[in-house]
Amino acid sequence: MANYISGVNTDILIWARERSGYSVNAIADKLKKDKSIILEWESGERALTYVQLETLAGYYKRPVAIFFFPEIPQEANVTEKLSLRKTDIERLNPRVHILFRQAYLRQLSLMELNLGVNSSEKIIFREINAQLDGSPIDLGKETRNYLNVTIDQQIEWKDPIEALKSWRECLEDNGLYIFKESFKDESVDGFCLLHDEFPVIFLNNNRHPVRQIFSLFHELAHILLGQDGVTFGTKVPKGKVERYCNQFAAEFLLPSDHIKSDLGINTFNDDIIHSLSDRYKVSRPVILIKLSDLKILNSKDYRQLYSQWIIEQKKYIKNKTESSTSAGGNYYYTQAEYLGTKYMSLAFSHYYQGHSSIEQLSEYLDVKVKQIPHFEERLLSRITR
Repeated sequence: MANYISGVNTDILIWARERSGYSVNAIADKLKKDKSIILEWESGERALTYVQLETLAGYYKRPVAIFFFPEIPQEANVTEKLSLRKTDIERLNPRVHILFRQAYLRQLSLMELNLGVNSSEKIIFREINAQLDGSPIDLGKETRNYLNVTIDQQIEWKDPIEALKSWRECLEDNGLYIFKESFKDESVDGFCLLHDEFPVIFLNNNRHPVRQIFSLFHELAHILLGQDGVTFGTKVPKGKVERYCNQFAAEFLLPSDHIKSDLGINTFNDDIIHSLSDRYKVSRPVILIKLSDLKILNSKDYRQLYSQWIIEQKKYIKNKTESSTSAGGNYYYTQAEYLGTKYMSLAFSHYYQGHSSIEQLSEYLDVKVKQIPHFEERLLSRITR
């Protein structure tokens, strides 16, 4: 006989579902129940069993105990902070809503681990300030000079994977924290959350490394503009802010002066676009944006080629998802890659200095206590490579 429970706060039940991006219909489909049952749970007309509540808590990524609180917990609404339109919110996978909350919690962790102060010697978002009515081209040049990475260094990186790792380390050396995750949402390339001390960037690891590189600098532009941002990568970009961030990323990764003086490009074809993409470890949209800025590519051809690239990206994502599902993969390697060396080093240092318990360390790393030795091995291997 089912054991029904009492004392569930139905306001929190509704709040947790909505914050996790689930509609009533979506939860009904997941539980294979009629929509009316979900509504009756949320109105208090029907009692839940503990197993049912535990299942809902799992979907909403909340502890079961929270549903017995007398009041809705005080928690920042990251979706509102990102100023997303209702139509954009509705198209997001619930997994992305959870990642928004995870990013916010990472910022809280960074505050604890750093005693509230960003200790980086150089902090790019304090020293470079962008204005939307300014030139994204000039900003790209200024930022490239600030980070002091030459085109020759960029060309020498052996492949896009090394390029992404190098750019990530470069920005983290300049005050940012960059995390990667599997978004399980083909429409979103990445997002960033502002913070006075610890702005963070999240990248969709299902994307090709060159696309992640582009997203990394697109989100950097949002941070320099002082705006939170979500990058939807499955459509031609619209809006002044998104175009500005795209132009900045393209200029930073492939400066116009270099194309005009060193490459002497005055035409384009597929071979040229692919050759430039491979040489500079950048995505094809970077090349398309630069050719458009230089008036080599008209707006009609730009939209057509960009749309064609989006179709190819969807195929890439589908193939990668299918291959990763069948192959499994190394959990420790993947999670270490998602967290990054800088964040893991900070968490372990905090623990060994006696500032946190092993249980707190497991929370910072989002792993079980018994898994920590494996992560330490992975961290040491990343540092000594």
